[in-house]
Amino acid sequence: MAVGLDLDQYQLKQRVLLVFAPSPEDARYVNQHAYLDEGEDLLDEWKIVVFGIFEDGPSFAEERAVSSEDSQRARDDFGVEAEEFGLRLLDLDGTEILRSDEPIPAEDLADVVADKAD
Repeated sequence: MAVGLDLDQYQLKQRVLLVFAPSPEDARYVNQHAYLDEGEDLLDEWKIVVFGIFEDGPSFAEERAVSSEDSQRARDDFGVEAEEFGLRLLDLDGTEILRSDEPIPAEDLADVVADKAD
């Protein structure tokens, strides 16, 4: 069962990393997934949860399924065009603190969060 993409429930609790890709097999997504796996401890330390938002294939919010309608709405809300890869990192207050169209190592994500926290 798919759930809505309710980002408000994360505010003041966790940071949200939205990873947009055409599909889970997209090379950029595969690369980003590998970076995140390598930096899992950093994600935990900085309270970053990961969402995978795909055009083709099942999207997810943490471990929960996200409907295709909510996935498309997220792409529209965050300005990610069809067939594009994109990262959006939201801080604890829900503001966007990072935007990228290329995969980024977890260490670099942690650096952005640490700089923002200073």
